Amino acid sequence: MSADNVYRHFYRTRRLGAAELSDGGGPFGFDITTALEFDFLIERYQCDAIIETGSNAGDTTEYLARAYPNLTIVTCDVVDRYVDLVKRRVGFMPHTHVEKIDSPELIAKFRDRFRCPLYYLDAHWYEAWPLERELSLIENGVVCVDDFNIGNPRFGFDKYKEVECGPDMLGRFIDKIPHYYTNNPDAEYELPCLQNGRRGGKAYFTIGQKHDHMQHHRYFRRHETPRPTAA
Repeated sequence: MSADNVYRHFYRTRRLGAAELSDGGGPFGFDITTALEFDFLIERYQCDAIIETGSNAGDTTEYLARAYPNLTIVTCDVVDRYVDLVKRRVGFMPHTHVEKIDSPELIAKFRDRFRCPLYYLDAHWYEAWPLERELSLIENGVVCVDDFNIGNPRFGFDKYKEVECGPDMLGRFIDKIPHYYTNNPDAEYELPCLQNGRRGGKAYFTIGQKHDHMQHHRYFRRHETPRPTAA
């Protein structure tokens, strides 16, 4: 998909999550640079599905469903009102699946159905943080971890009970994630980002893929995964 098509679908998506989300809602928190990064990964890795954990009001889900009608779009939430809302937004599209289910269960259910899914890990389950369980289940595909500490003050990240969503978390999986990429704050993008509030950092990596298409692209910065420290 061209940058023009990313632009057209991105800015036509309603921001229904604005009332509850710190970034004001919109696809990818209204950060179009993430949409361009996803588009690059989908095209280069020929992804056949997108599996999103944590749909909230469905702003990102609707964007992905409209932008990629030839891919299976799978999403979930544990809150009834969000599940009902997202079903109303995208449920009529035959390539979408919206489920009320815990995100690790969603991954376990769908992970073997696709050749190369793109996982968008963005689940925030109140007191429970499912990221470690999600990563333990993924054996093949392209992965984006949202709200990741990229070491830049312009980009926010999550922290749960003193555990940071950052490099040390990935270190627990160093055997299958020996290196990772982050979004590059200094990159030149085809489209300007209009999000003037909170932007979330992103970590990207592949599991079970032969080629590394991110290593020479300006959107991404490579990092070696830190080895876990001894207890």
